Amino acid sequence: MDSEQIEVLVLRAQEGKRGAMAALYGHFFTPMKRYAMLRVQNMALAEDLVQNVWLKVGKRLRLMNDARVFRSWLYRALRWEIIDWARRQSKVEVASVDHLTAENGYEEAAIEYDYRPDIEDVAPLLAALKKEEREVMELFYLSELSVNETALVLSIPVGTVKSRLHGAREKLRHIYSNEE
Repeated sequence: MDSEQIEVLVLRAQEGKRGAMAALYGHFFTPMKRYAMLRVQNMALAEDLVQNVWLKVGKRLRLMNDARVFRSWLYRALRWEIIDWARRQSKVEVASVDHLTAENGYEEAAIEYDYRPDIEDVAPLLAALKKEEREVMELFYLSELSVNETALVLSIPVGTVKSRLHGAREKLRHIYSNEE
């Protein structure tokens, strides 16, 4: 689904069209669940967090002024839902990809939870990155958000996203070249 189709569906959903909201939900649920799973490491919890976000989206969508930012608005809401959950759990930092390795069943999770086939190869490499770089890489590559959308989700400048992506790619290139 391209961005123009998403914008039209958002506008229709803002008018109260249930079919439009269902189409948005169907399109975004799996990628959101994947992102949440990477952050919280528990599929049932990831699904609950995504569901909570969609409940809030249903209530707040009419307040959105610009349908073009829907995707970043949605992921920002999910990110804050995860942060709120982590705070409630008295955790200092949200869990991330560095704990998802083959040793603790990541390969099984990748198959069972509808991950892309290549993510199990990428996860150990992402674990070598700093938290900020890893989060940018997850949003940009794994959730397929644009640089602008990633910046909006993380509340950082576009230049910072580009810089973190560049730094992360260089580190991954170095790590990958040393493995060969």
